[in-house]
Amino acid sequence: MDETLVQPATQPMVAQPVAPVVTATPVVAAPPVVEQVVVPQQVAHQRHQQVATSYGQRWAFDSVIVGIVGLAMTIVGLVAVTRAGLDGSMDEPVVKVLGFTHTSTLGLIEAGIGVCLLICAAATARAGAVFFGLVLFVGAIVGAVQTDSFRRSLALQSGLAWLAVIAAAIVVLVSLLVPRMATRTTRVESY
Repeated sequence: MDETLVQPATQPMVAQPVAPVVTATPVVAAPPVVEQVVVPQQVAHQRHQQVATSYGQRWAFDSVIVGIVGLAMTIVGLVAVTRAGLDGSMDEPVVKVLGFTHTSTLGLIEAGIGVCLLICAAATARAGAVFFGLVLFVGAIVGAVQTDSFRRSLALQSGLAWLAVIAAAIVVLVSLLVPRMATRTTRVESY
C-alpha cells in the first residue's frame, strides 16, 4: 500500500480579526443601603434676663427765667394788694411798691399774670409761657402808650409799663429761642 499521503484540499488562510476575550465578572449583590437620621441633641440653654434702667434729666433754662419773672410779678402784685387792701374801692388808695404807684386792681393783674407764668415755668410749658408773655406784652404796650387813660383806675406809671414790656419780651424770646437740653443714661444689667 502505497501510502500516499493525501492531503485535503486546503483553502488559503485569511486572517480574521480576533475578538478580545471578555471574561464575565460574577454578579455580586450590593451592600444594603443604611439610612442614618441625625437628630440634633437638645442642649439645655440657660436663659439670661436683661434689665435696662433708664434715667433722664431735662434742663429747661427758659423755664427758670420765666419762673423768675413770674415770681417777681407775683410778689410785687401781692405786696400792692396787701398795702392797698381789698375792703374798699379797688382804685383807692394808691400805694407805692418799688417806687411805682399801684392800686389793688393793678396788683391783682400783676399777681394773676405772675402766677400764670409760675405755673408755666413749673410745668415747663413753652406754649403757655409764650401765651401769657404775649398777654403781658400787649397789656404793657397799651399801658405804656395810654398811661393817662389808666392813671385813675390803675395808677399806672409809664416807667412800670415799659418795665413790664421788657419783662414780657424776655419771657417770649427766652421761651421761643432758648434750647432745652436732655440727658439720658441707660444701664443694662444681665442676670
